Amino acid sequence: MHGEPNGTSRQPRDNGAHGDGDRTRIARFEGAYNRIDREMQRLLDEPREGRRRGFASAVRQIASERRHFGRHLDFLLEAGELRNALVHNRFGDIEYIAVPTEATVARLEAIDEELRSPVQLRTLAAREVVTISIDEKLGRVLALVRQKGVVRFPVKRDGKIMALLTASGVVRWIASHDLESCALPASVQVPRAPAGSLDAPVSKAPAGAETEGERIICAIASVSVGEVLARDHRRDEFALVPRTASADEALSLWSKNPRLEAVIVTERGRAEEAPLGIATATDLIKLLETRA
Repeated sequence: MHGEPNGTSRQPRDNGAHGDGDRTRIARFEGAYNRIDREMQRLLDEPREGRRRGFASAVRQIASERRHFGRHLDFLLEAGELRNALVHNRFGDIEYIAVPTEATVARLEAIDEELRSPVQLRTLAAREVVTISIDEKLGRVLALVRQKGVVRFPVKRDGKIMALLTASGVVRWIASHDLESCALPASVQVPRAPAGSLDAPVSKAPAGAETEGERIICAIASVSVGEVLARDHRRDEFALVPRTASADEALSLWSKNPRLEAVIVTERGRAEEAPLGIATATDLIKLLETRA
């Protein structure tokens, strides 16, 4: 900056706008921008690698890894251009080419706060987690689905979480069998209610008589959880995270593996610990959007 006649430094003018308020906004804008930039470098481990990624490149990378953060992509890219204009494209040494609005500064500060103080996964994950043993029978699992509405079950063996059983996994296991051989013979089929009479009662088999369908259900109920898991190719599609994990960190796991069924929260992210919560990508995105 050029010096004033009395030796004091001249403050930058903001493109002819009124001084102190605009300079304060510019200072806030640059402060939030710099904090966001530093946090992104930390998240990307760039300082450790001895290199520094450009702001736009860092924004794109984190937006690709954190789907929820991606909603800020366009705004942050524009903020980066504005920051470059503020720093590099002044008219002379004292006049800024542009001044950020209060709304722009406030939004940048909100993104800064979100990035440095992210929503903790444990505050969004479902609290009720029902674990089952690999030796338990499928009948108990089906009863829990009916009674509690739970559809995902961490499976333990020797006190450690070793797989995830889901209601859809059970259906896939059933479908892997020869369904034609399970068709009910006409002589024992239970008659359907008339068309359009969804609530109408149907005639029942004679008292004490067991239908083929009931025998099939009983056979399914007696199967062990381990047998079902052995045929379920999605049993390993889960991740364990510590209670300190953020929702964005959990969502980044789905970016790396879209096949994940769920993320399970434990104290330190270890298989021998009791689950504290469980969440799916769809659950988290919906909940985060309601808090945005």
